[in-house]
Parts: sequence; C-alpha cells; structure tokens
Amino acid sequence: MRLVVKYYIETTDDFGKTADLMAKMQSTGTWKEMTAETEAIVSRFGAKVESALITGEKSVYELPTKTQPGKKVTCGTVEISYPVENFGSKVSMLLTTIAGEIYDMAELTAVKVIDLKMPDDFLCGFKGPKFGVQGSREIVKSYDRPLFGAITKPCVGLSPKEISKLAYDVSRAGADFIKDDELLADAPYNRVKDRVIAVSEGLKKSYEETGRTTMYAFNVTDDPDEVINLHDTVAGHGGRALMFNVMAGGFGVLKKLSAYSTLPIHCHRDFAVTTFRPKYMGITSRIFTLLTRLCGGDQVQCGGIGGYLYETDEEILENIKACSEPLGSIKASLPVSSGGQWAGMVPVNMRKIGNMDFMLLAGGGVFSHPGGGYAGMRSIIRGYEEWMQGKKLEDSVDNDLRAAIRHFGTPVY
Repeated sequence: MRLVVKYYIETTDDFGKTADLMAKMQSTGTWKEMTAETEAIVSRFGAKVESALITGEKSVYELPTKTQPGKKVTCGTVEISYPVENFGSKVSMLLTTIAGEIYDMAELTAVKVIDLKMPDDFLCGFKGPKFGVQGSREIVKSYDRPLFGAITKPCVGLSPKEISKLAYDVSRAGADFIKDDELLADAPYNRVKDRVIAVSEGLKKSYEETGRTTMYAFNVTDDPDEVINLHDTVAGHGGRALMFNVMAGGFGVLKKLSAYSTLPIHCHRDFAVTTFRPKYMGITSRIFTLLTRLCGGDQVQCGGIGGYLYETDEEILENIKACSEPLGSIKASLPVSSGGQWAGMVPVNMRKIGNMDFMLLAGGGVFSHPGGGYAGMRSIIRGYEEWMQGKKLEDSVDNDLRAAIRHFGTPVY
C-alpha cells in the first residue's frame, strides 16, 4: 500500500536525478550510498518516482541555495509514492516523510506539495470529524440554509463578562455560532473556565428569550495535556464547541482531541498560512484542509470568499471542496468562509459556493457595524433573507442592512 504525493519543484541539477534523490532522501537513503541499504530494504521501504514532468525553465533561484549563480533552473512536477508502513496513521510522521528533509536540498530552488492521493486502507487509520456538517447543524437545529456566525472583537483584552455581553447580543440577533478570536485562549486575564461560565449564562438568557440555540467555540489551543483539560472545562460548564489553532497546536494534538472530544471542533488555520502562502515552498492550503479533516476537524476555516485575504476565490473554493470530496468513509467537514465577511458578501458566497453547506463567519463585519454586534449580526441574516427573495441588497428598507451598506461599502454579487 502506497501513498502518492505530487510536488512542484525547481532544480539547478538534472531533473530526473533530483527526483530520484528526493525519493531516496525521504525513505531508505541519504546523500551517499550505504552497504546496509540492500535491495530488499529498498524494495519494501523505498520511495519511488512515479512520474517526472518538466514544464519549463527559468534563471531565477526562488529559494536560498549554495548553488552558484548563473545555472539554468528546470521547473516541473514530480510524483513520488511512499510505503504507508513507513509512517502509518501518525500524521506527524506522514508530514516528516512527505515534506521533510527534501526542503533542505540545495539542488531544489522550489519545492511545494500540491496533491495527495491516499488509499482507502490508509484512510482507515483516521476517524475524521465526529460532527462535521450534519452534527454542527443538529446542535443549532438549522438545516436548510448556511450557518451564520461571529468572532468576538476586539481580539484580545476583553473580560469574560464583556465577551458574554457580545455573545448574548449576536445570539439574540440570530447567530448560529460564535467563537473566540484565535489570539485568545486560556489567557491569565481571561481564563477559559471563567469565559465559558460567563458566556454560557449569556447564551442561556438568549435562548430563554428567543428559543434558538447558539454554539460558542472556546479556544483550547495549548500544550497537549492541557488541551484535554480545557476540553473537560468547556464540556463540564455547558459549552457546546471548541476551537483549535491547528498548525500551531499540532495535527497530532487535533487528532487526539477529536478522538476524546464530546464537542465539535472549529479549526483555525493562522500559523499554517506561513507554509501554504509562499508559492515556492511548503504545502498548499488544500492539503492543509484535507489533513485537518482527516485529523477530526468538524469545521474548517477555508479563507473568505470575496474578502480581504490574499487567496483568490478559486483557491478558497478548492479548500471548500476538500471539506467534502470523497475520502473513504471520512465525514465531510463544514467549510467556513471567513475574512472580510459582512452582509454584502452573502450574495457572492452563495453564488460561488453553490450550496448551503457552509458557514459565513464575520468579526469586524459584525462588531464594526454602527449599531453594534446585534445590528451587525442581524444585517447578515437579513441580507441572506432578502437575497433569497431575489432582491438587491441596496434596495432594502431594513435599517440594519442599510446601515451596513453605508458603513462597509457596495455588496458583492
């Protein structure tokens, strides 16, 4: 059983020779021949170059290298297959294998993982999301529309009581979901325990007034053992969801947390962008999304359609597709469109995503509204309702939606 990884590479050496060296470095061999590297060992444990396709040439070195200036750079794609028994279902060792020491090779002036083909037998080692799309919907009893959510702002500095008030306001306005900002976890001035107690009281008050349930995801990113303790704190005090910063906290920790958790996990990508934003280094955001889903991410931030983030909408849509594409028996994760979202971004999200199974999540687009969090959340929901009725948002007579348009700008269709 083998897993196939597709790389984009640029090299100053012979293209085929470099591909062979990549396979060697990431399995049985090293830069020099070894007598212990027998044919039997290579046959069973060695990586293999399945294809090497040259796509062009250039003269620029995109990464630091010891290679002297002036050499021709050959560009192309390489597919390498790895024996699954080399790493099994340990995602840390999977990453060490497919994205390891090859990144140190002086021969490579660009190297990026761009695709991953995983056999079903390999996928059996992962349980994936416990809740996913349907489980998230079940908690808030919303089944026939996108979910709408808010990120508490300011990012840091608020007390548990202040965050509880923000949560109460947007919950009362109809939010399905609210979360901590990724910068706030178990801070000395705002402990998770104090926050979950305060927020749960605010959400209970909102439920008594409206009859609607709202999830709040508390950020439990921390050292591995403490992540589990914080899960117990949230679950034990009435919390309905967790949040985890995946790359900063670790894929392996996410996998452990998911196996243990009784609550859905909202996955933020923050630190991960350092590896998939560079064009010539790292992994793509789609690969990150797939691995997050494999390790149990119930809700995965995919970038913001039409928003202020660096990615194109096409790249974000690839991430969204990765949340639900066939992956053995692994459930679909709920994709989250977040980053520069507000009421006026509802139409473009609806049109480009093309289905209801996503969450639109806003921070500034809710709490920067001139009328505050309640009006900001309500403007998003009203924007959705009017769009579904075939109306132009600019023609709305709703005061909160009109105020949002005056404040944030022209709706995007």
